[in-house]
Amino acid sequence: MKNIVNKVSRFEDHMLTYTLLYLLLLAPPRAFKIKMSEKANQGELASIPTFLVVSIELTLRIISVLVIAACIEGYVGNTFYEMHRIDMFFVTLVTTGIVHTCAYYLIFNANATASIKPTLALLYRLIRNTCYAVLAGFAAMIPVLVWNWDHQLPPYADGLAMDLYIWTATGFFVLGLIEARYMVRTPLGADAERTLMPD
Repeated sequence: MKNIVNKVSRFEDHMLTYTLLYLLLLAPPRAFKIKMSEKANQGELASIPTFLVVSIELTLRIISVLVIAACIEGYVGNTFYEMHRIDMFFVTLVTTGIVHTCAYYLIFNANATASIKPTLALLYRLIRNTCYAVLAGFAAMIPVLVWNWDHQLPPYADGLAMDLYIWTATGFFVLGLIEARYMVRTPLGADAERTLMPD
């Protein structure tokens, strides 16, 4: 498993993809790295407590999601936007992003100067993967919604879209449990070598 993991490049090395996922609250937070960089360069955030850096980062990311949501609503129209419950997707996206970020800070900041304990890494992965599973269900709904729209049918009339959401989210949840149990590398965004003092 370790050899396989070492051969897989982390998606944060792919700047365009990572930036999009980061702005959408899907990529891991970067608060620790931001704080380390600010301390090294004696930046403005160097003297600010870590939880404030996390809060500022989270707020800016939420704003980016809301801007994207507003742009999509303006493009497709309010009726289409509400009929297809696109607003629910963005509400869920923000909610899971907040949960993910809070788990990241609360679990790892208390042990910022030490190696990450396996139990804490497991807990973080369980929370993170559950958030991802909740979001993965929305992707499965897209073909059904497109089909219904193309055939001028109500988007959720036959219940298939919701069934696909439930089955997909459940499947990804199970896969998330397996990944959390057997993955051994340090979670992205929570490197054990960070040197922050908890605050």
